[in-house]
Amino acid sequence: MLRALLVSAVAAFALLAWRERVPDVEIRYAPRTTQAGRIFPGFALGSGFACENDGLHAVDVAFAPIGGDPQPLEFELRQGAPDGPVVRSARVEAAAIPASDDWVRFEFEPLTSSAGQRFWFSVAAPERTAHTPWTRYRGIPYVVRQWGDRAIDGPVIEGELLPAPPRPRTDLHHADLHTLAFAMNYMHPQAGEARLVLFDGVSGEELRRATIGPGLPCDTGWAFFRFEKLGPTRWRSLKYRVELPTGASLIGNADGPSIVAFHGGSQVPEEVLGLTCGGQVLEQRDLVFRAWSSNEGSALLARLSTRGGRTILFAAILWFLALLVAARLLGRPQEADA
Repeated sequence: MLRALLVSAVAAFALLAWRERVPDVEIRYAPRTTQAGRIFPGFALGSGFACENDGLHAVDVAFAPIGGDPQPLEFELRQGAPDGPVVRSARVEAAAIPASDDWVRFEFEPLTSSAGQRFWFSVAAPERTAHTPWTRYRGIPYVVRQWGDRAIDGPVIEGELLPAPPRPRTDLHHADLHTLAFAMNYMHPQAGEARLVLFDGVSGEELRRATIGPGLPCDTGWAFFRFEKLGPTRWRSLKYRVELPTGASLIGNADGPSIVAFHGGSQVPEEVLGLTCGGQVLEQRDLVFRAWSSNEGSALLARLSTRGGRTILFAAILWFLALLVAARLLGRPQEADA
């Protein structure tokens, strides 16, 4: 029994020493596929979340380099709403931004009463950035065509999503298509509206329409056209027409624009509130980020209890019983050799 208690004490100590690896909120996205694009001056990008614990003191945002001169990043944390009062701010200088795909940390004075509060953060830059934050769109992604190597100019770009075999390539592998993301080379926020029209590949019947903007810039990122869910899309032939505003262009290759298709649904915790661009909330997507609150051991145990519920309690009981059995077996005297 004593041996089992000692082992339990050591394990509990190790658990508490591990607490800093458990963020309050985290958006996981692997492999990372869809970047938001460069941060456009005057159109800060951000996300909202509800904080579980007191002591909120840092937010990490995942960034990747896409070329150009790095810019300093200005961080603001607002309480209650995207336009709520600023409660904390931070700045990361250009030289401190990682040169590879990595987290950028914004640290600030801890908020002693952050538990149960809703916060919205934003990241801005004085000039077009050389880095892009990653965006996780809510759905099951399937890359139809990889990020290309050339710009495709508008104003109208048409193409086809190829159907089932024996074609050499099949573009739609799942049902319940609800969003097509196109790689956008550049679209100014004042340029106007971008439109997508989907047609049946055989009959030519118009099936869906979707629009983006105005007031939503996209610079070397993915533009998401969301429409009412289209159920029977597995191995289906669809045709599309993208209408771009003046000065806008897509990115693609010899086969056409680069496209990611999103199917089905995606459950996210209630504490994740969505992405913002220039203060406007964009549903169904989030920046890839993690927020850090209290480092106290009691906060870690509270998170485990809240997120695991009774499962954590049962696992702890079984773990302790297993330690007792192991201690008894290890404590038995070995029989002398004959």
